[in-house]
Amino acid sequence: MIMKRVRMGIVMLLAIGVAGYAIVQYGVIGLDKAGFIMQKVNIGDVLSSMWKWMLGVHIITSIFALVLGPFLLMEKIRQKNKVLHKRLGYIYTAGVIGGGLSGLYLAYYATGGVIAQTGFGLLAILWLTTVFLAVKAAVQRKIAQHRRWTMINYSLTFAAVTLRMWLGIFMLVFGVSLYEVYYAYIAWICWVPNLLFIAFYLKRNTNYVY
Repeated sequence: MIMKRVRMGIVMLLAIGVAGYAIVQYGVIGLDKAGFIMQKVNIGDVLSSMWKWMLGVHIITSIFALVLGPFLLMEKIRQKNKVLHKRLGYIYTAGVIGGGLSGLYLAYYATGGVIAQTGFGLLAILWLTTVFLAVKAAVQRKIAQHRRWTMINYSLTFAAVTLRMWLGIFMLVFGVSLYEVYYAYIAWICWVPNLLFIAFYLKRNTNYVY
């Protein structure tokens, strides 16, 4: 139980940290001056007003999903305050839908070519699909199934954290000159290991069986 709380605490701190970073980068520094934008401009990408608008939607909605996810997974809140759990679930779902749809659009323009476009596009599709399955299970009152799909979905939401972790590692090792090359692979490794990890975890924990 203690280890479970420690793991959840780490997840929460990382989620809040990345959310705070995004707020500073895009809200305080400004969209046009953020590091991600500057990097795309430096490699010659032309950023339309529509792209910037969709990025704004993606950032705002994804932040809600990223920060609220751990609270949805807390047994204490789920068991003692079902009304709060349900309300947080509504906001989380809206965040995933907004982040997923805008992410699908942004994936088409991802740095790194077809490999990156496919990786981010598939992430967006799976993100939307799994939140739909989580909501469907909740409506049908299949609680164990609902919890299972919510955990799978949040593992994809957490790609916002792992992407930045991998990006930091690759930049440290390879610098910025190969950014377009390794960013294409980060589009996959930011979420595939997350999904494999949660699949392994759920297989070992019978509390989440159908």
